[in-house]
Amino acid sequence: AQRRFVADVSHELRTPLAAMQGNLEVLDRGAARDPELLAESLADMRREVARLIRMANDLLLLAQSEAGVQILHEPVELDTLLLEVHRELRPLAGDVQLILGEEDQVVVMGDRDRLKQALLNLGINAVQHTPPGGSVTLSLARTETQAVLSVADTGVGIGPEHLAHVFERFYRADRARTRNRGGAGLGLPIVKWIVDAHGGQVRVASEPGVGSRFTIELPLAPAIEAEPALQFLQPALPHS
Repeated sequence: AQRRFVADVSHELRTPLAAMQGNLEVLDRGAARDPELLAESLADMRREVARLIRMANDLLLLAQSEAGVQILHEPVELDTLLLEVHRELRPLAGDVQLILGEEDQVVVMGDRDRLKQALLNLGINAVQHTPPGGSVTLSLARTETQAVLSVADTGVGIGPEHLAHVFERFYRADRARTRNRGGAGLGLPIVKWIVDAHGGQVRVASEPGVGSRFTIELPLAPAIEAEPALQFLQPALPHS
């Protein structure tokens, strides 16, 4: 398993590095004197650098998951978090319509940054696999015991033979398409680790050509009882 992991990481690192090397060779051949070609090459390299940074962060998170790193346990307002994720996804959506659906006010106990990353990973995954003109919808609801977050898209969908594997490291239903869009097959395993660490569950339902829906279920924060107010007793007036 360790050898396969190292081989997969090496393969994923090679792709952006090769792209950067190609752009450097283009610049070395004189593209720096062509403003349009220079801008294009620099933009390509920035994308690949960002891809490498995301991959490094993802690998660090996976290493932490194996090391049993503890997560924070504090109140998190999921409705506020969902608004932030929606705002951060908008520049990435391009021609994909990004919809903010139902938003209940829900509080869970957990690690705010980790939960935000899980939602961002699902959102980025949905945008990457939804063609222009399609839509991605983020929503939040609650039951008596759970918060229910969902990310639904009208994208390419996932075949039934792949559904059982989507949370495995480096697994991609369509390797060529995902690689071209910058995916390394690490985002969904990280989502599962984060959700598991919060005592929740993540589910996926999908139909090829129709779209996918990823759902995160988290236990609600217990009701916090108000602390008894301090009573300030005035000293009794002396009897005259």
